[in-house]
Amino acid sequence: MTRRFSFADSEVAAVVAVGDTLRVRFAAAHVSEPDAAAFSGERQGFVAGVELVCRGGPWPDGLDGFPGRLVEGRVLAHGEWLARLPLPGELGEASRLELRFAQRGELSVAVTSVSLTFPHDAALSESFAC
Repeated sequence: MTRRFSFADSEVAAVVAVGDTLRVRFAAAHVSEPDAAAFSGERQGFVAGVELVCRGGPWPDGLDGFPGRLVEGRVLAHGEWLARLPLPGELGEASRLELRFAQRGELSVAVTSVSLTFPHDAALSESFAC
């Protein structure tokens, strides 16, 4: 089963930089997955525990002010901007991460690689928003 992570509407719990690693931890990551029970295509919802790990640096100061809901986000990889990523997934040739938060904060950093992980027992909680 292939899950897809979307930056938009995901809720960031923390942004932490240590050395050459930047970790973006999601309290609720917006995820879609194939819906095998219905022929409608895919189910959408949220998964807790997703983590975006970026390599690169140096990282900007003041990263603790970035938790909150994302309005949009994207990764530049192989010359293409991606707003959805495979979950789990790795982009070894990524060059930039951009996040725009609902409270108007923005984070734009150069990266050398990006990987996206989640706990193996993470369940999709469906969204019933209209």
